[in-house]
Amino acid sequence: MIAEPEQQPTLAGEIRRRIEAVYELPPMPEMARRVLELRGDPDASIADLAGIVELDPSLAAQVVRYATSPLYGYRGKINSIHDAITRVLGFDLVMNMALGLATGKSFSISADGPLGLHAFWRHAVYSAALMQALVRRMPPELRPDPGMAYLAGLLHNFGFLLLGHLFPPEFTLLNKLVAARPASPVTALEKCVLGMGQAQDLLDMGHAQMGAWLMQSWQMPEEIIVTLREHHNPDYADEHAEYVQLVILADHLLKRHEIGDAPHGELPAGSLERTGLDEALAEAVLEDLFEDVSLLDGMARQLATN
Repeated sequence: MIAEPEQQPTLAGEIRRRIEAVYELPPMPEMARRVLELRGDPDASIADLAGIVELDPSLAAQVVRYATSPLYGYRGKINSIHDAITRVLGFDLVMNMALGLATGKSFSISADGPLGLHAFWRHAVYSAALMQALVRRMPPELRPDPGMAYLAGLLHNFGFLLLGHLFPPEFTLLNKLVAARPASPVTALEKCVLGMGQAQDLLDMGHAQMGAWLMQSWQMPEEIIVTLREHHNPDYADEHAEYVQLVILADHLLKRHEIGDAPHGELPAGSLERTGLDEALAEAVLEDLFEDVSLLDGMARQLATN
């Protein structure tokens, strides 16, 4: 039985337990499981990580492409995953990138629509890259781990994938609702989707709680569980709030380019304050990201078709 986090309401925990008795959560993909085990090994080496990444050609290609992108400005030659880790990206970022990219292979949902795989992965990779860039501009005393920020951005909407996996008809309806009413908050539209029995119970939890539930069952880092659960809550100020507030900022910034499910492009004042950023700086980081989006679009396309 999955342990219930203290912050999660008792009612949600009871709903979750009832659904667990009926529906089986997808297992963590083998590649992601191996990376997660490596993450918990204090003796893990760069060679260990490179060896795991190299087992998946598509993942290896993504890592090398990221290391050679204009995002990092590295002008040397990258001949291997080992080079990408040691010369450009670092151990933690590659590990979290591998973990995040590998987790998506558990799901097969519609590719089309604002919640389909194409839009999902585009939002995910843009969020991850933007959060990583925002972290670099935060005051040092407030700055969280950039690799964890990348992973939080990549996974924060995973609840939609679980919804589509467990309840395809309800997911299809929600996808159509979001397409028809793009100005409406997705959290409100979720309440309009009518399920039956246990499905309605889970839909009432919403994609944020669903994503946190999945991450907890996979024993993902607590920072990720909290971020998924709270990423629509600008008032969240407890443990790991820096990741939550960064996701909120990234979502609202990306909405200015019509990416993602934020209700608008205005930046919550509390999110700016808690991250030590100001709007002009955040906007500048966003525009820098959009100077060359070929890398991110390529990553999103590959992830959506894997």
